[in-house]
Amino acid sequence: MRNRLLFSFTMLFLLMSAAMVHAQTANPYDALENVGQGTINWTSGEVYATGIGAPPPSAVNPAQARAMAVRAAQVVAYRNLLEIVKGVRVDSETVVENFMTKSDIIRTRVDGIVKGATIMKTQYMSDGSVEVLVVMRMKGEFLNAVVPETFGGAALPPPPLRPAPSVQVPAPPRPAPAPPAPEKRPEPPRVEPARPAPQQPEKKPEPPKVVQPQQPQPEKKPDPARPAPVAVPDQSSAQFKGGKATGVVIDGRGLGLKPALLPKIVDPQGQEIYVGQVVARTNAVEQGVAGYAKDVNAASNNFRVTDNPAVIKGVRASGAARTDIMLSQADSQMLRDLGKKGDFLQYCRVIIVY
Repeated sequence: MRNRLLFSFTMLFLLMSAAMVHAQTANPYDALENVGQGTINWTSGEVYATGIGAPPPSAVNPAQARAMAVRAAQVVAYRNLLEIVKGVRVDSETVVENFMTKSDIIRTRVDGIVKGATIMKTQYMSDGSVEVLVVMRMKGEFLNAVVPETFGGAALPPPPLRPAPSVQVPAPPRPAPAPPAPEKRPEPPRVEPARPAPQQPEKKPEPPKVVQPQQPQPEKKPDPARPAPVAVPDQSSAQFKGGKATGVVIDGRGLGLKPALLPKIVDPQGQEIYVGQVVARTNAVEQGVAGYAKDVNAASNNFRVTDNPAVIKGVRASGAARTDIMLSQADSQMLRDLGKKGDFLQYCRVIIVY
């Protein structure tokens, strides 16, 4: 009984320490999401998972027991990593598992990427158990597997239609003039006898109109089934030094925003300002369409947005999974104008703070 309690406390300690392994090495301003037996670092674009293995009683010697414990810990770590990856949000309506279910090719590729994750740390415990920490990068091969092939870049408008060359058709010959018509003699005017004017009937006085008192209209009560629309502020909240923008920081704190691989920035009408219509698929795969942070100042000084970013406050989280962010009308127009003057949106120089 004592050994069983000791083993249970040891496992609990290992699980708690495993959750803190990455937190000790991560930047305090990184956007971390703890999921199951691991963590998603949305700032660095990495997924961490831990696994714990115990030596089997069938081991013939300590060396074999340790090797089997290491192997068991690795198997558990990769299994936990796969479960975390399946739940990663791709956009506001899709997670990675949805793509893996629909496509055997995507499932095979994701399984292979997870099995190739890097073993970051192996820790040996005094009771013979082993803890393994693995890490997988989301940028590059993983994004290439889960980002749809149809993603990226707006279609070019069709070339203008050229007018068809005009063909001169000879005019048909004019017909011969018709002979003149014979003259008609005017008829003498007819004189009609005068008719007596009709007598107007006498008008009888109308009875006085009875004015009905106006009935009070019942007060309209709001329909509880239809929620009241949320007003979106129209004023701008942007902070920008001026000149050419090198990136944009979207402040989404307090909106209940959730990170995703392909977040959108939209205007109050739901029209897309940033993501698939602006970013090429190659840039999305290599860099990720957006970085995440927990602090606005840290985000503004991040190399991703370089040295002159615009900082814009979001007004609402949108989308089914609340992964997209809405801007005010004024800030929407400002971001569109800044995007036309530079190429920072095309190169994914975007950081979202949540």
